[in-house]
Amino acid sequence: MPAPLRTPPRHHHPWTGDSAIACIITVDVNMDAETREVPAGRFTSLRSKLPKAQDRSPASVFIVGTPFSGSTLIGRDMTTRIPKAHYVGELNNYTKLPGLSGDDEYGRGCGPCDLLGRRCPHFTDAFRDSASYDDILGMHGRLARSLGASAVIDGSKYVGWLRRALAQRAAAPAASGDRAELKVVITARNPIAFAFSHQHRTGQQLWQGANIWRDIYVDTLRTVNGHGLPNMVVRYEDYMADREVALERLAAFLHLPLDAKPDNSRLHDAGGNWSSFVPYVGIDQINESIGRLSESARADAEEFVKHARAYWSDDKPKADTRWHHSLDAGQANTILSTPGLADVASLVGYNIAEIISKAVRPPR
Repeated sequence: MPAPLRTPPRHHHPWTGDSAIACIITVDVNMDAETREVPAGRFTSLRSKLPKAQDRSPASVFIVGTPFSGSTLIGRDMTTRIPKAHYVGELNNYTKLPGLSGDDEYGRGCGPCDLLGRRCPHFTDAFRDSASYDDILGMHGRLARSLGASAVIDGSKYVGWLRRALAQRAAAPAASGDRAELKVVITARNPIAFAFSHQHRTGQQLWQGANIWRDIYVDTLRTVNGHGLPNMVVRYEDYMADREVALERLAAFLHLPLDAKPDNSRLHDAGGNWSSFVPYVGIDQINESIGRLSESARADAEEFVKHARAYWSDDKPKADTRWHHSLDAGQANTILSTPGLADVASLVGYNIAEIISKAVRPPR
């Protein structure tokens, strides 16, 4: 039986500090070569030079954002509802990229298959041996062929991981018409909710979480805009309020159809904590899997999920509202007085006044 799922590390936040690379310019040409009048003998058919749909490389879709922003939930929902899109998890942890992953074996297997005690047909020993952070897009291509996907969704979340893929893409020979298409889904959770969760998980001060939140989204927006990458923002709060609308937007962004009902049998991805599996396998299966762990591992798992259990649901995930009315006015001001934070929050679509009204405890 595969090794049991491990609790992910909690204190690793190397989110910034990566060098930028040269800008990549993408030109989108939209024309019908067969209906344009072209002087005879000057050009061959433009259509014959464009790659056929079935010959094009799969799209590489990078989820970028903070921890606790719903990236695993959103990625897995896309897998179960968008047939040709497949979330493959946190490949930074799978490949153990120094500085952007933990130093243990967390994330070195298919989380859903490990949880269910089965051998994964995609994240195989052979794939693990060939997978490398020096060939991110090559990994995407191999997984796309194995999974039958036309869009591979990489949940690594680090801006530095995205920039590494961009550098590799820029350094590769420019084959005619078949370079991988890159897109970015920016997942966000409001800064007060993030700072609250970050403090709960790490014990750090609220202002430290606020700084991390600001720096990640400044770096993210600078990177995607500087490289001209197609991108869309998915706010966790909006997603939980109306997942159907959000999934329709995501499917349209990928130019793929959306199934009416989910197919949870499609899930194969690297990583994921215990709580992230509940909507797909059920609470009983999670409890059974935790119960099979050694005494020390079981204690770690129970500590990790003890506050999250109240939000577990077999029907659908519940929105995390623990930050509601959790702060006094001084604590909220500590977060919002972080230089530049309010401006960045507005750039990703947050209404600061609305967030404050939910976060601050009413006066007695």
